Amino acid sequence: MAACWGTWTGRRVLSVATGAGAVYLLYRTVAEATRAPPCAPGCCGSHPHPHPHPHPHLLPIPSHPILSHLHPHPIPSHPGLASLQNPTCSPEHIQLVASCLDDHNGDTKVQALNTLRAFVSVSPPRLLADFYPKILDLVISSRDTEVQVAALRLLNALPVPPNIEPLLRRAVPNLLGFLQWDNYAIQLQVLRLLIALSRKEELLPDILNCQVRPEFLSLMNNSQPGKLLCEMLLLVEVLHGGCAKPRRPSKSPKSGSCSLYEVLFGENSHLDEHLLVMFVHPEERVQLQACKLIMSLWLYKLDAEIAAAALGKHGAGSAASLHVSPSGESIF
Repeated sequence: MAACWGTWTGRRVLSVATGAGAVYLLYRTVAEATRAPPCAPGCCGSHPHPHPHPHPHLLPIPSHPILSHLHPHPIPSHPGLASLQNPTCSPEHIQLVASCLDDHNGDTKVQALNTLRAFVSVSPPRLLADFYPKILDLVISSRDTEVQVAALRLLNALPVPPNIEPLLRRAVPNLLGFLQWDNYAIQLQVLRLLIALSRKEELLPDILNCQVRPEFLSLMNNSQPGKLLCEMLLLVEVLHGGCAKPRRPSKSPKSGSCSLYEVLFGENSHLDEHLLVMFVHPEERVQLQACKLIMSLWLYKLDAEIAAAALGKHGAGSAASLHVSPSGESIF
């Protein structure tokens, strides 16, 4: 049977699976082929390939006419495929593609990550939850930026699984470090991931406590693309909103001079200067986002001052109501 199918590699299999429906159809074709009767002698090459397949778990794909149309045409354009307009995929399909994440070839990993991201839209995200640590590890340990970007995009398409906070805590310093890279695609995807993680109270203290370089705020300058700045401003807004909540996590931000908390909201922070510069950014959405953040910071500071003043008056009134002896000691 394998001899009748040709000698496709895992990378070629994945290269044609660029859409969610196409991915399903690809594996549907494989399943159909495995149940088909053997082909007649002479229909294809009659000699097995002399070398083992690099992915023995990936079945070779036949030269099927429909495969050549998977990439350029959407599912509805194929006659007789109306039933696949709302496709689903099984755990076996996901396992099959996820096994390619261990391939030594970077292109194969990218195609596998993109295919898994296509699966997200047609299958319950819980089916991919088991591979979250592996995907996160590719972000942290890979030296291939294309693999990192593809892995980050997949993480941003997935909800954060439960009971994975310890792993994410260890990854936070690396994620913040990526923001110092001169790589727009990585910076943008990391910002989006950090925004999602900052909304989780159990991870917020670890993000605020993380040590960063003093020039961290240099990312906020008008030479940056507007989309990147908007994501950065949103991250700062989410972090500030989280640490300003009355019921914030019990672990308070450290007061170290290089903690993210100090860089953003400490007494020596230069955040306000960077925000004012955003007012002259050529894109209006950046100006509006900066204005929104400034107003949020100002209102929080105003509320804190009012609360402190009220507490001071209450304390002074309480002290005046005590009967004090000439020696200055309370008689109670």
